[in-house]
Amino acid sequence: MNLIKHSWCIPLLALLTGPALAAQLEDKCASSAPFTGRTLQNGETVCVPAGSRSYLSVANVNRYDSVAISTGYGTGDLNLYARSGGWPRLDGSDPSSTAPGNAQCIVLSRPASYWGYITLDGNHSGSSIVVDLGATSCRTADTTEPPTEPPGGNDGYPYDHVNIQVYRFQFSDTPLDWPTMESDMQGVTTYYDQQSYGRFNVTYDTSTPVININQPKSTYDNDFHGWTAMWKSKIRALGIDPDAPGNAQVVMMVAPQVGNFNSSAAPPSISLYHHTTGVVAHELGHALGLRHAKAIEAGPGKVIGVGDYDTESLNYGNVYSMMGMGAHSLQAYNLLYKHYFGWLNDSEVPVINASGTYRIYAFDQGANNRGYIGLRLKSGDGKYTYWLEYRTSHDRYTKTLNGVLINLQGYFENESDERFWKTTSYLLDMTPGSKTPGWWGDDQTDSELVIGKSYTDHWGGFTITPTQKGGTPGTPDAWIEVQVDLK
Repeated sequence: MNLIKHSWCIPLLALLTGPALAAQLEDKCASSAPFTGRTLQNGETVCVPAGSRSYLSVANVNRYDSVAISTGYGTGDLNLYARSGGWPRLDGSDPSSTAPGNAQCIVLSRPASYWGYITLDGNHSGSSIVVDLGATSCRTADTTEPPTEPPGGNDGYPYDHVNIQVYRFQFSDTPLDWPTMESDMQGVTTYYDQQSYGRFNVTYDTSTPVININQPKSTYDNDFHGWTAMWKSKIRALGIDPDAPGNAQVVMMVAPQVGNFNSSAAPPSISLYHHTTGVVAHELGHALGLRHAKAIEAGPGKVIGVGDYDTESLNYGNVYSMMGMGAHSLQAYNLLYKHYFGWLNDSEVPVINASGTYRIYAFDQGANNRGYIGLRLKSGDGKYTYWLEYRTSHDRYTKTLNGVLINLQGYFENESDERFWKTTSYLLDMTPGSKTPGWWGDDQTDSELVIGKSYTDHWGGFTITPTQKGGTPGTPDAWIEVQVDLK
């Protein structure tokens, strides 16, 4: 453990840069949306919004002899500053941790004020932060290099249906307010029916009465683990194990937002604090075994980089897709993730083994009976599969009407949790570096390979060029043609 004290030597503050025997920091951005609140909860790891500077706080710090603040994961160069009783100065006169990268650590010793204040600075994305009240050392990130072959992960969702068991909670001072529950849940059912072309059925059961917690919500606002244990115990008392509810069953806990906790999910359960159709549909994808739809950010002029997960993998990077940034507007699953559920067959999205011009129809209009709705192409080394799709229903990113989107299968197959699919989809940006990001995903908003432009496989297997489009926009009859030249 390296203990560094600044020359001004405020006796109650200390900076640690290398604590030994620390617990592991969770890579929260791998499974949760960026944190939108301002107040952190004790022991709850959150995904830090990408950007240059943000401000956070944590309560009750003066009740503990020490407070550890840990960050890590992602890309860029994050700087961490902290202070008890006021916002920290960034000139080095207050505790700071500014080592290269995103792994930073500050421990406050015997903070005198109720509030602790944290400033995050620097260009960074995909990093996590956690505050541990009473801890004397920071958590450490798992820096193990991702293996070249997947050590775990499953091969696909094995059922053509799922039932969501809904358990609603409210507190003595905070009732549950979800008046549109029935229509929102019906919207989820309709969405999955359309996405699967009628091949997948979502049902739900809301018959369990609202469960009353005879405590104020503030009891758990700063206690994520205590709240999780509470709601799980209440469901177990009803005869259902929330960690093993049975085949094709998902438990969904619904409550008013506790603290600043985000909605989240992992098989087989959902914690829902944001009560909309899109959030339920997105979290259901996680509960059934999918990670976020990501993108490859290889740098200006590069579609694919050198295989460095830490610098190239962009969480939520598929700005078009349900499992990326498309949840709130109910955008379609990409074709690769539809494949996970078994919603596609080879006659609809064939693997191309001969040069020629191929017509593909819009895959996101709820129909699959016009012809091909996508193409698959193997990389020159045979390790990866490109999925080409024609997306036509996005109201915001309408340039998709003029080209094809491409997701890569098999890249960074490093899933270690058997509850999740071994494959994560990676969107390829066909115009890398074309935009100076106004927000972290801005450069991915023109990822289409447009008509007249060509792309050659990174491993030399083929060249593809969209040549023309036709049909009626906004209908299943819309199509685009792609010239494929195999090498």
